[in-house]
Amino acid sequence: GGSFGFSWVGDRGFVGLSVSSLDNDYGLPMGTHSHDHGDEHEEDHDEDYDEDHDEDHEDEDHEEEGHDHGDVDFVRIELEKTRYDLKGRLDFDNGLFDSLNASIGLTDYEHREVEYFADSDREVGTRYSNEGLEGRMTLTHSHSATRSGVWGFQFTDTDFGAFGEEAFIPESNVRSLGLFGVERFTSGRFTGEFGIRHEWGDVEAGSLCNTSENALSLSASALYDVSAAANLHFGLSRSQRTPTVEELYSNIDASTCAAYADQEDLTLHAATNLLEIGNANLSEETANNIEFGYRQYAGPFTGQFSVYHNSIDDYVFLDITGEEFEEQQIARYTARDATFTGFEGEVSMTLLEQANSTLEMTVFGDLVSADFDAGGDVPRIPAAKFGAELRYFGPQWSLHLHATRADDQTRVAATELPTDGYTLLSLYGDYHWNLANDSEVKIFFRADNMLDEEVRNHASFLKHYAPEPGRGYTLGLRFDY
Repeated sequence: GGSFGFSWVGDRGFVGLSVSSLDNDYGLPMGTHSHDHGDEHEEDHDEDYDEDHDEDHEDEDHEEEGHDHGDVDFVRIELEKTRYDLKGRLDFDNGLFDSLNASIGLTDYEHREVEYFADSDREVGTRYSNEGLEGRMTLTHSHSATRSGVWGFQFTDTDFGAFGEEAFIPESNVRSLGLFGVERFTSGRFTGEFGIRHEWGDVEAGSLCNTSENALSLSASALYDVSAAANLHFGLSRSQRTPTVEELYSNIDASTCAAYADQEDLTLHAATNLLEIGNANLSEETANNIEFGYRQYAGPFTGQFSVYHNSIDDYVFLDITGEEFEEQQIARYTARDATFTGFEGEVSMTLLEQANSTLEMTVFGDLVSADFDAGGDVPRIPAAKFGAELRYFGPQWSLHLHATRADDQTRVAATELPTDGYTLLSLYGDYHWNLANDSEVKIFFRADNMLDEEVRNHASFLKHYAPEPGRGYTLGLRFDY
């Protein structure tokens, strides 16, 4: 991978262009993908790759009809991504607004799942492609020392395609347009902020599978300065989210915009190892949130904590129903009212301070409880975590020791299994040399999961198949200029 760019900077603004590219070729863990091309049902297989479900992955179909290679020996992912970004700003000398900021980005993404066979042959089983254009423009103003704001719009236009034996989402065009504004008012120790956003979204996935939804979000918050070094925060918000193309149309027959009548037509989603079935009748989620927090940003102790309560109407999630087809689990996108309540916080302090060295410590923790209003636990909710970090800084070096403890997660949905807790211990150290013109050379060392714990991420669909990495070490050299 790599990137390059250039920019022009003037007295009243700038304009810049950058291009980045990434090529990735990596294998999947043994046993996570099995596909017998000689079997009666060629679509029944397991596959695991570590791409994010929201990153619009893609596949390419290059099947050889009638050619029986036998079992798949191993699978590799070939990924290519190129992105072009253009950004700029224009400052105004006078008038209603202070500045105009604009950006536009074009992404071309493709990833192929390549199956290698025992007879040394290979073929592309599936290809995912994603070509997207996105842009954003904002106008800022500050009419006085007590009032400021930002108003603008953003848009996206994405063509998503999945081709091949493992494609489970129809070709789709996803478009959205959002208008938003935020205004801030300050008076004495109080700061108030109000925001609004309205979004129009369309998803086209066939003549009968077209969806058009609107979403309106509102927010208000108040900040009170308790002292010169601390403040209290209180916030209210009502936010809406429209369903994604995966939630709407996974394993949906585009000719009828309904689930396939014959389960033989279902295709496995490799990232979750599930036969996922969408729901074209889903409507927007509506979340009503209240939050209270405190922040201390100067003095012998610094830190922050917050508590929140979030009531969500029509919370969309992937429900593992307990159904199976040929020993493969079926999951359906559905919506239920749910309530999330949580806490998170951290506190930092200086334990030792000398002329050329400092020892600091931070303690932190977070927990969340999520329940359906009709009863039962929301699936795949992370367990409570807490931990501490020690940081020692010398004149040209630093040392960090980080420990995190995750509790057992026993509050699980009907078809979930509990997940054991774990303790992660990591160490980081570096030494740097300052060079001319503010450049620096740094050598660093990192040891992760030093206890070699077996870490199962409860939020992952693949926690039973793919644990997090075990003990690992990294040695690196970095040059900043």
